[in-house]
Amino acid sequence: MFRRLTSSALALTAMTAPALADVTPEQVWQSWIDYYESVGYSVAEGSRDKAGSTLTVHDVLIAGGADTGRMSMKLPQVVLTDDGNGKVSTVFAEELSVNLEGEEPEGSNYAIPMTVRIPGNRITTSGAPEDMTHEFDYPTIDLTTTTITTEGTQTPLPMNFALTNSTGTFHVVSGTPNKYDYAMNTEALTFNGDVTDDQDGKVKFAGSLDGLKSQGSMSAPGDFTNMEEEMDAALKAGLAMDGKFEAGAVNATFDYSGMDENGQPSTGTGTYQGKGFDAAFSLSQDGMGYRVGSKAMDFSLTSPQIPFPVSYAIESGSMDLKLPVSQREEAQPFSFAYALTGVTMAEDIWKMFDPQASLPRTPASLELDLSGLMKVTRDLFAMPEADETVPADDTDSATAEGVAPDAPADDAQAEAETDAMDDEVAAEPSGFEPVEMRINKFALDLLGAKANATGELKATDGGSLEAPVGQIHAEYEGVNTLVDTLGSIGLIPQDQMMGVRMMLAMFAKPVEGSTDKMATDLEFKEGGAIFANGQQIK
Repeated sequence: MFRRLTSSALALTAMTAPALADVTPEQVWQSWIDYYESVGYSVAEGSRDKAGSTLTVHDVLIAGGADTGRMSMKLPQVVLTDDGNGKVSTVFAEELSVNLEGEEPEGSNYAIPMTVRIPGNRITTSGAPEDMTHEFDYPTIDLTTTTITTEGTQTPLPMNFALTNSTGTFHVVSGTPNKYDYAMNTEALTFNGDVTDDQDGKVKFAGSLDGLKSQGSMSAPGDFTNMEEEMDAALKAGLAMDGKFEAGAVNATFDYSGMDENGQPSTGTGTYQGKGFDAAFSLSQDGMGYRVGSKAMDFSLTSPQIPFPVSYAIESGSMDLKLPVSQREEAQPFSFAYALTGVTMAEDIWKMFDPQASLPRTPASLELDLSGLMKVTRDLFAMPEADETVPADDTDSATAEGVAPDAPADDAQAEAETDAMDDEVAAEPSGFEPVEMRINKFALDLLGAKANATGELKATDGGSLEAPVGQIHAEYEGVNTLVDTLGSIGLIPQDQMMGVRMMLAMFAKPVEGSTDKMATDLEFKEGGAIFANGQQIK
């Protein structure tokens, strides 16, 4: 799905800014064709005509992709005009059609037709053949879907996404490698839809994002006939890309209706409000990075089936992931960081289990920062090799059309072999083997108690982190008070309090000079032995 969406997004982006354009209309059009063909798309035109300094191309069809996801675009008209000052203006027809189709992993086929309206669009291209800058202006980009067809069955899928006042630049430097960079600002994005699921449940949604900004760059080493299927080869040849995106205020509403698991009616409405978020990505042979951050947001849900509104809020959140993607003999660095701060819940939720407000309502937070080394045993973006097809039955009872009805034993054997192959696929390793992990920070603040931990674990020679060596040091504050409170309000049954305290005493020791602080020192030794505060527990 990621590769399919990435491929389609690249094609749509190129449509809004013809790549590798030159200073004459013919060169602009031909370079556009060359770009699409270089990434595995075909370009067909119905006709073209030239009147003075204007080239008009009619009935353009751009199509391509893999079996899992194909995209085709139909443009009724493209008008390219020599402005007489070394620049070329490109204007697309105000309405074009896009069709997405393919095959889901489970084997079902789908098709989604879309209509895209871009009234008032204009792109102005300047520069030299090997160094072109495209300035684009789109007052409106409006994308609408009405149906989705799955396995021949058409289902309504009314959705609309509209971008307002999108402007920016797309810069191309031709050579070895080709280099691209872009920047785009959009005043607002609005969206709405009415989606029906397989059980006739319906979800209506609507919302908006303000102040969208995006920018990125790509260095492409050469032409690839199908970037989606040749990503691994492209990375090894030097493909590198990065980008970032940010948005201001986010507002969304939704309501749903359907049946629950017991066949009873289920309905609800919800709202989401956020002050903004940002995201960034990078990809090259050296690794993949993904980061996302969110400013303050709150969410609420009401339903007749729930006796009170469900709502929570977050002051901020972030996630940062960096992974190697290329197979190498030596271990490579990785990192993962995650944080949530200022998490709060509505009082109605608290009252469910703490009506007397015995527990503190202070905002909760979580911080996790990990880094280390891992071995990559196979290239992450390498396409799986096609398996040879093995006949389900090769006995005399097989026919030209398949297995004969009187061969149940062989059918059962074939089914068993298929199940075994499925189990083998399911057991396929991930390709990542961590050999060293550092806990740079673990911090949890919840219900008035705090926990902090640091440590480092390493795999033994020829081993894995399933049996590591190393140490972890953790400190706790307010845990004893929290246990007492949980017992007093009945969340920990009184007959289990003794066991909970014994467990605490086994893993945590009091900190000298403090009444409610404890610490744990975990030591992992060769052979799988584990010690807690000097006492062997495994």
